[in-house]
Amino acid sequence: MSNLRNHALLLLPVGLFVCLAFLVTQGYTAKFDENGILLLRGNSPTVIAGDFWQTLVAGLTHLGDSIVLAAISLITVGVLYWRKEKQAAHWFLVAAAGSFIITAITKWAFGRDRPEIVEQIVSASSASFPSGHTLRSAVVYSLLAFLLLKVSPKKLNYIILIVASGIILMNGVSRVYLGVHWPTDIVAAWLIAGFWLLLCKVGYDKVRKA
Repeated sequence: MSNLRNHALLLLPVGLFVCLAFLVTQGYTAKFDENGILLLRGNSPTVIAGDFWQTLVAGLTHLGDSIVLAAISLITVGVLYWRKEKQAAHWFLVAAAGSFIITAITKWAFGRDRPEIVEQIVSASSASFPSGHTLRSAVVYSLLAFLLLKVSPKKLNYIILIVASGIILMNGVSRVYLGVHWPTDIVAAWLIAGFWLLLCKVGYDKVRKA
């Protein structure tokens, strides 16, 4: 019964992503995407120099940079090795690296153009769909939170979950606000991340039982 439940959970984000990808590639989400960006930017396509909120968001989005996430992943793997948890270290490394590989493959497959209806506050050159910052950060911070929940006192569980969820949510929304992603890029990234995390959880359970 548990296997059937796991398979059903895995199929849910896959099915939703396929539907979303179809709608995006056929142009059905164009109006939604445009309105979503303009809503976050206050219907202003241009950037106000020195705006505090703009500077803050531009800084916080770096939490999803490839270099930052790679550093966090390597430090985590190092700590796990130090604690002599080699299986968990290998699992984390594969799971984190997988998010980078999936990002590259899906961006290449869809090749969606970046938004041009607003001025981009930060530079971005790769394809837009899905958001790499959002996908990778959702995976890495979720994996990190999962491991922390295993060793932290229960009274810290809510704090860990709130912080991880806040970073993941902020990273996705910030990419739209900065003008480098469409809203559907973010939703797609979360769906892929959800699938990959569920798959990694199945792998983790098998590793722990071995």
